[in-house]
Amino acid sequence: MTGIAPGGSVPQRWSATENVTWRADVPGQGWSSPIVWGDTVFLTSGISGRPFKKPTPGLYGNDYIAELRAQGLSNEEIMKRVRARDNEAPEESDEIRYMVYAFDARTGKVKWEQEAHRAKPSGGRHRKNTYASETPFTDGERLYASFGQNVGLFCYSLDGKLLWKKHWTPQPVYLDFGTASSPTVHGGRVYLLHDSEAESYLTALDARTGQELWRTPRPPTGFPKSSWTTPFVWKNAQRTEIVTTGHGMVLAYDLDGTELWRVTGMSMPTASPIAWNGVLYVGTGSQGDANRPFLAIKPGGSGDITLKGEETSNQFIMWRHPRASGYTPSALVHDGRAYLIHDTGILTVLDAATGEQQYKARVGGGGHTFSASPVAAGDRVLMLTEEGVTFVLQAGDEYKELATNDLGEMSLASPAIAGGAIYIRTESKLYRIGG
Repeated sequence: MTGIAPGGSVPQRWSATENVTWRADVPGQGWSSPIVWGDTVFLTSGISGRPFKKPTPGLYGNDYIAELRAQGLSNEEIMKRVRARDNEAPEESDEIRYMVYAFDARTGKVKWEQEAHRAKPSGGRHRKNTYASETPFTDGERLYASFGQNVGLFCYSLDGKLLWKKHWTPQPVYLDFGTASSPTVHGGRVYLLHDSEAESYLTALDARTGQELWRTPRPPTGFPKSSWTTPFVWKNAQRTEIVTTGHGMVLAYDLDGTELWRVTGMSMPTASPIAWNGVLYVGTGSQGDANRPFLAIKPGGSGDITLKGEETSNQFIMWRHPRASGYTPSALVHDGRAYLIHDTGILTVLDAATGEQQYKARVGGGGHTFSASPVAAGDRVLMLTEEGVTFVLQAGDEYKELATNDLGEMSLASPAIAGGAIYIRTESKLYRIGG
């Protein structure tokens, strides 16, 4: 979950044909990221008998709303038109086959596939979301594939046998945007975050049986109540914590679901936390530049540890940058630097120890948008655009572009790196680059 392949040697240049070990067709639609265990690549997808409303790269911002307001339309009519443009409503959808795939990492052949569930969706989705956006997780014993809090969690043996499943009561998600929070597994437990407009809670399940061990209700964290982040298990020098982000707040829990500490003043919860060198790094973003806080937090916090007034640090917060976090992509902390790419392509690189800005640049010179989180292999940082272009950067204190690699198809899933190879999921395919 660090996004780093230490000392990894991967190709610097590729295309849809160059340096491609294999390319596999992936049926249906899904933005879950590939994960690799041994000689197997796992990912999920949703298959429908009716064409899905197609995504397009770029921000779906407030410009369209401003245009409609200038026409004198009512708020009700404005929201109706925005949803018609941006969302796929449940009544527009056919029955969905929620699929789990295992590909042979050496050949790209399908080792096994399973239909986890089949039903019409209970809620809609933003057209840049999918009905299979949650990334699966493996602990090396089992595979855990979630299709969100409106469907369920499905546990398989690594050879594809269904071991158990857990269905959830559907809840309304903000503006019918759909779900995206992935499961996290640690110490024989599966942790899932369920933040919706009606009910919000963090839950722990027994990884072997699926039995619910505890469920902790979440306090109101702001508007909207929904979130799309993945809980992060932070094993630090003092204890193990489950760190979660909700709208307006970061909340950490112990392994029994009791709140340890919180930080307020955050914004939209899409990016997930990460840890490096014993320190937690967490941020939230927005489409604009006003409130994109990114913080470095030391272990041992208790209660409300939010910075007060003009404070820039306190006993537990090492530093805070007010406008650095990405909106959709999570941060990468690598070799002493925090790399934060905003959806608009603005890259901010900070000193991970001090928060001091090393540089800021528009990746690729501008004109690109990003949803995938950056990853690193050795001394290279990979930034994948929504258009399917990967910029390979030299890790360091200045912006240095080494290569531009175009797969020619939209991609919102984060790449995986394993065994000297890069695995990239595009709208219809899964690539193994090199290795």
